[in-house]
Amino acid sequence: MAKSLGITILLAVLVSGVGHIYLGFVKRGIIILVLSIAIWILVSLYIQYPWGWLIGGIYWIWQITDAYRHYKKLNAAQPQVEK
Repeated sequence: MAKSLGITILLAVLVSGVGHIYLGFVKRGIIILVLSIAIWILVSLYIQYPWGWLIGGIYWIWQITDAYRHYKKLNAAQPQVEK
């Protein structure tokens, strides 16, 4: 079943790892989600603003781009159907 790029990115933006889960990469998505929660907790406790936000933001952007890359790999593996 074809997955939507828009939904993939929207889910990845809203909750880290959920875009991966939507694509079928459940284990990877759960790991990303758990790491995201751990990073935000540790950053909020031990690292001062703005550095904590920078670390969390870099991780957040990475997981969005990773979901996009996995979407592209998934679509490249599927045969294209002409309409």
